[in-house]
Amino acid sequence: MLPQSDESSQQTSARRSPAETFRRVTTQLHALLPSFLSWIPVTWIGFAILGLTGFLIDLLVLAVLHGGLGVPYPISVTLGYAVASVVNFFLNRWLNFQAHGNIAKQSGKQLVVIVSNYLIWILGFSTVLEVLGVQYLVARVLSACVEGLYQYLMMRLWVFPRHEVREPPQLTAAPRALRSSQHEDSSSSQGS
Repeated sequence: MLPQSDESSQQTSARRSPAETFRRVTTQLHALLPSFLSWIPVTWIGFAILGLTGFLIDLLVLAVLHGGLGVPYPISVTLGYAVASVVNFFLNRWLNFQAHGNIAKQSGKQLVVIVSNYLIWILGFSTVLEVLGVQYLVARVLSACVEGLYQYLMMRLWVFPRHEVREPPQLTAAPRALRSSQHEDSSSSQGS
């Protein structure tokens, strides 16, 4: 039989929602950052994880359509981006930002972000690179680096503003507290 503390710990984790689990994981990853990177928000780590998931979906659609079926590059990029954007919006709303505002208003704002991002970075920048002879998947990866920052800032500041986001104080304070205890542990071990 498990000790009582292990049982209650297992029951607590079994009752945790996917959003709570995701926030806990991103908070723990944030705590692992070196101190000079502690300014990076916990939500940026979550955005990067979910963005990578969306980007892999985007690349898969692009590779199948353009590389496998011969669909023209701009159409393939558009379809890959559309599928990935929808998935990314809902995952970020649910897991990362845990937004509870008006979904119609948020969706409308996200549509503006998606269209502007698509025209500027996805279609414009990646097509220019592809026309210049950069292999189409490499062109897409390069444009994704720039679009990632743009997307995060727009989601964080405009689509899911702080007043519509659930940020439990214990989770936003946890990285600092963990870093402080790690620093104290390393200081005390060096002093010995």
